Amino acid sequence: MTPRPQIPSLVERLCPSTKYAGRGVCIAFVDAGFFPHPDLRLPRGRIRAYVDVTRDQPVPSELLERKAWSWHGTMTTCAAAGNGYLSGGRYRGLASESDVVLIKAKDEDADVRAEHLAAAFEVPLRHPDLGVRVLSVSLGLDPDDPRAADVERAIDRLTEAGVVVIAAAGNVADRAPTAPASAKRAITVGGFDDGGTLDTGDDAPWPSSHGNGKPDLLAPAAWVPAPMVPGTLEAREAHALYDLLTVLEEMSLEPSSIEAVAASSAELLERTAARIALQKYIARDYQHVDGTSFAAPIVASVVAQMLEANGALRPADVRAGLLQTARVLQGVPREVQGAGLIEAAAAVAWAEAKR
Repeated sequence: MTPRPQIPSLVERLCPSTKYAGRGVCIAFVDAGFFPHPDLRLPRGRIRAYVDVTRDQPVPSELLERKAWSWHGTMTTCAAAGNGYLSGGRYRGLASESDVVLIKAKDEDADVRAEHLAAAFEVPLRHPDLGVRVLSVSLGLDPDDPRAADVERAIDRLTEAGVVVIAAAGNVADRAPTAPASAKRAITVGGFDDGGTLDTGDDAPWPSSHGNGKPDLLAPAAWVPAPMVPGTLEAREAHALYDLLTVLEEMSLEPSSIEAVAASSAELLERTAARIALQKYIARDYQHVDGTSFAAPIVASVVAQMLEANGALRPADVRAGLLQTARVLQGVPREVQGAGLIEAAAAVAWAEAKR
């Protein structure tokens, strides 16, 4: 019998402080699109605002539509701030009690544009009432974008205003990170692959973009649990497969006098489990996902814990705390890993000590 995929939660793998969950901290997420997932709405609604900087006129109802581009931002947001509601709390992020602002900054019919990213970074400045303390961006420009400097300057303004900016490095190993990850004052996050296990001995770098002094540190970029958008084909398939798997497992425990039926059930069980593994399903409502797009929000969730522990920290303080407490990955060049692997509990302890 093929076993069900078992992926440890981020809480199990990162061993964060259990005292903090981002309470009182608002994180803005800049991505291609979003859906108001139950992990963000129940039992308490934590979405403070939804902003679409790609349109002159906002379409609030669009957030409720299950679009092809909704999954990426939904998963990045929940990797940091989801409370795991549909998993009984198991697959929650480290900032599971923070509030969030969702900023759509990609036109679904075009590439990522500098004008949209720059506008996204202006949202916390134009709306200080939202109280954004951390901004996580999982989008990047093309290397030859002529307006990349505009994006980097927007990050400078945001950082000077006291907002910690976290950017995904990208997943092109032979290329330096592009804007916004190239910005000097952004905390640029590359990835590492822990094999989806609790054993640190198998930790290895993810093929992240690196160069020109970036990334600043690494966070999990593989086997990251994240919820699917409810009602999509993938979510419906996962529900059906897990229902079938449960029935087949029960049938396999029943004595049968017909060997052909037993063999057929065993074969179907094997194929069902194989399909679950192929689709990266780890529960009825969750998949595991890969890429630095998910490493960046994980760092943002640790930052939210740090700010809950010590709200007086400035962006430069947060950077110092993250880098000083990171764990160096032996045998890996510093240009690939920066300061090393994020150490969630140590970073929060550093923040507490600075009170």
